[in-house]
Amino acid sequence: MNQNNVTPTSRESDGFRLGPLQMCNGVRGNHVSALFFVAFFSIPIVGFVGLVQPFVLTEILKIPFDEQGSLTGNLLVMHELINLSLIGVYGAASDRLGRRSMLSTGLLIVALGYCLFPIVTGKFELVIFRLIVACGIGGITAMITAIANDYPLERYRARMIAAVFMFNGVGLAILPRVFGGLPAMFIEQGYNPSEAARNAFLVVASAAVMVAVVSALALRKGAPRQTTKGAGVLATLRVGFQAIRNPRIALAYGAALVSRGDLSVASTFLTLWLVTEGVKSGLSTADALKNATLIYIIIQASALPWAPILGYILDRIDRVFGVMVAMLIAAVGYGSFVLLDDPLSNWIYPCAALVGMGEMAALLSATSLIGAESPEQGRGAVMGVFSMFGAAGIMGVGLAGGFLFDSWRPTGPFALVAGANIVLLFAAALLLLLGRNQKA
Repeated sequence: MNQNNVTPTSRESDGFRLGPLQMCNGVRGNHVSALFFVAFFSIPIVGFVGLVQPFVLTEILKIPFDEQGSLTGNLLVMHELINLSLIGVYGAASDRLGRRSMLSTGLLIVALGYCLFPIVTGKFELVIFRLIVACGIGGITAMITAIANDYPLERYRARMIAAVFMFNGVGLAILPRVFGGLPAMFIEQGYNPSEAARNAFLVVASAAVMVAVVSALALRKGAPRQTTKGAGVLATLRVGFQAIRNPRIALAYGAALVSRGDLSVASTFLTLWLVTEGVKSGLSTADALKNATLIYIIIQASALPWAPILGYILDRIDRVFGVMVAMLIAAVGYGSFVLLDDPLSNWIYPCAALVGMGEMAALLSATSLIGAESPEQGRGAVMGVFSMFGAAGIMGVGLAGGFLFDSWRPTGPFALVAGANIVLLFAAALLLLLGRNQKA
């Protein structure tokens, strides 16, 4: 384990305390409250583009259903290429300029993209506006991960990350139902589909601006043990790549690759599958989107009670063993969808619950491992590279999943990520075995 992760002195543990959570020195209650507020809103805002995209493809661009899987996958790949290019830079820059400035910047860029998205008239504009949104999303995801690891003492790390994920989950259990229902609500008020999409995007863009203002004003300034002003962003970013020499960090990077791919399947291909099947069964696109949103909410709601339990467990066991257990749970969850023939049947509900548990387990175990192993100085760079691996996982799932969705079967993307979870399970088991052999 990294030498920076030592038992804190009494002076270091003089930060804000909230129930079972103990913050580092200098972290106050308003900083933690602001982080929870941002966590509640930011991930649903980020996920809105994937949630409502099937509506845009069907009602505005009139893309045939048999082309939407590949197009969705290709858009996801291009989105993540931008993330790969920028997310590490966001992390490294935050070590010099502070976390909250990078987070606010990301939110404002997303708001800009959402303001432009409704005027799309063809595939070219769809790609451009999706890439603008991607430029902002990289900063949001990397900074929330970094801040959640900055604030707590080491022995409370997994529980703090679990608390942040719980606010993510509460937001995802409430806001997608609101956001996803906006097009149908505006259509009921007499707007045509294009106008309904425009109004929906503008509402969510306004929410992004609100969260950006809170981030800029209320989160803690700077970053722990910031890198010197003389160190450039690229030099700082190199810290993140050099950290892969630590096999536990290498495993965490692999866990990011797999866990973010898991998440993208639930937010992208599950929604597409449910909307497609709903329309084929006779529902309108707006109503099919509302039903798909409900299943997505069930996934997030199922993750909520699991988060504090797993956080408590992860703070008391070897974090590599925690990754191994988490990947087993995730493999079972995503594998259950492979066995599902009809997504409109009642079997969708227990499968969604299993996916929610697996999604939370994979994300929480990966994030707590990287937080425990990353150096305090340069943590933003390590978190940035961690998020880059996550972006690569999403990109790989988007490319391969889109092909499998159109060419094989809609459950193909779920089979892909279930297999990836099993591979990482064995990698974690091997690392544990090698570690024990070295001690012996």
